[in-house]
Parts: sequence; structure tokens; C-alpha cells
Amino acid sequence: MRLHATCTTDEAAPQFDHEWQRRAFGLALALSEFRHYPWSEFQETLIATIGEWESTPESGRGQWQYYEHWVATLEKLVDRHQLLTAPVLTDAGDHALPVAHDHDHDHDHDHDH
Repeated sequence: MRLHATCTTDEAAPQFDHEWQRRAFGLALALSEFRHYPWSEFQETLIATIGEWESTPESGRGQWQYYEHWVATLEKLVDRHQLLTAPVLTDAGDHALPVAHDHDHDHDHDHDH
């Protein structure tokens, strides 16, 4: 796995300042490992995302945060590959709400064949 040149972490043991960064890193990697997208596509999109930030005037781009670009890249790939087929419902605190799944829907029909 080759990280973007701007990432100063050791590839074998990435360092995270916050738990959300660890989760974003793991999620991006896991989705690639489960073949939702090739890792090279994540890398290329991350480089493009960072490039967009770099081309924005300093007054409008905010402080450099590597993992914010990581999350933005993840969002792009989730959208591009339609990995979320339904919108995520959130509460007033912007926390995702659990979605009630009908586990019995068409379940009996699956075993008839």
C-alpha cells in the first residue's frame, strides 16, 4: 500500500490523532479489500482531492488536515460506486440513526428454489 507523498505516517504503523481518523482509514481500506473499489482508485482520488485543496486560494481553503481529505475522498467513492443505496437518516446531533430492516422480507422465497 502506497500512501500519498504528503502523508508522513509510517505505512506499517499509521499514527492517528483522533479515533475518527483511525476509523476513516480502516473503512477506506476495508471497502477496497472487499472489492468495492480498487485501492489505486482511492489513491488517485485522494491525490485529486488534495490537488483541489491546493489549487484553492489560501484564504478559502482552511487549515491542512490530511484525514479530512481522506474522508472527502471516501465520500466521493461511496457516491461514485453507490455504496449507500438509501440516504442515512440523522438525528438533531447529526448522528446516524439505525435503519429498521425487514429481515423476513422475501426470506421464505429464497429457500424455495
